[in-house]
Amino acid sequence: MDQNLKEKALEKLTKAESVYVVVSKASGLDGLASGLALYLSLVKLGKNASIISTTPSVGDANKIYGVDKIGKLIGKRNLTVVVDNAVESVDKVTYFLDGNRLKVVIHSLAGSNGVSKDQVSLEETVSAAELIFAIGCDSQESLHSEITHEQNISSETLVININNQKSHQKFAQIEVVNDQAATISEVMSKMIQDLALPVDEDIAYNLYIGISEATDNFSPAVASPLSLEMAAWLLKFGASRASFAGMPQRPDLTASVLPKTVQAIPPIGVDYMDKTPTLEELEGKQELKDQSASRDWLKPPKIYKGSKSFDREN
Repeated sequence: MDQNLKEKALEKLTKAESVYVVVSKASGLDGLASGLALYLSLVKLGKNASIISTTPSVGDANKIYGVDKIGKLIGKRNLTVVVDNAVESVDKVTYFLDGNRLKVVIHSLAGSNGVSKDQVSLEETVSAAELIFAIGCDSQESLHSEITHEQNISSETLVININNQKSHQKFAQIEVVNDQAATISEVMSKMIQDLALPVDEDIAYNLYIGISEATDNFSPAVASPLSLEMAAWLLKFGASRASFAGMPQRPDLTASVLPKTVQAIPPIGVDYMDKTPTLEELEGKQELKDQSASRDWLKPPKIYKGSKSFDREN
């Protein structure tokens, strides 16, 4: 990251009270994992950070940390007075202090019936972000499509674009783009490293899983040198020690491969262990054989006497 841009980003980040992390829907799990990692890092830094993204699938949500924080805007709250049919009934609005009370006066338009209480309501909105990290966006339209009208981008807002693909148009004051990188997560990892932002096991794991998923588990045909460099760096911060790291990422296919009609072979009912002679039994049988052989050896041999009839002595 260029030194001048690095200093500019750090200066704005230091002063910013409200920071948005906006993730493009097109960036998939890679973009969301890197966005949530940055969000968690900003919170750890003590910033009022909010992450704006589409809700991920259940499968993706179970792989990364911080999904429950998506869409929860944090920052200064502004109270807005809303008047229905204002064009037909309101001439102007003024205010004044009555002691320590602020009074807002809605002046009726000439010829109208004025404004009734039923036409007035109150809304809470979050103040505009002073710093926006745009992840996976390739144009200003892409960024604005993720921001609702309550979260309009101020002209004073600094936008930092993070991507592994070059944008169709320049829409950010700071570009953190590396088109030689295989994933957004490795570009994000490098930026976090350059800016010395906080990293813990959960942050490291999100970035690691983003790189792993987007490179087909570090396939040589997909992964870049930066993929492996950042993966090694993330492991030093405990990516492998995160609680999700111990969970199997692939389903057990054993049950699905076997036909449903196949049943376990029932036991035959013969306990072969009970039929197997013990060492003592074997030694006892051998001893009986030895004793029998000794007795036979001591008996006098049978003698056959020759005769014409060849009678055998019984």
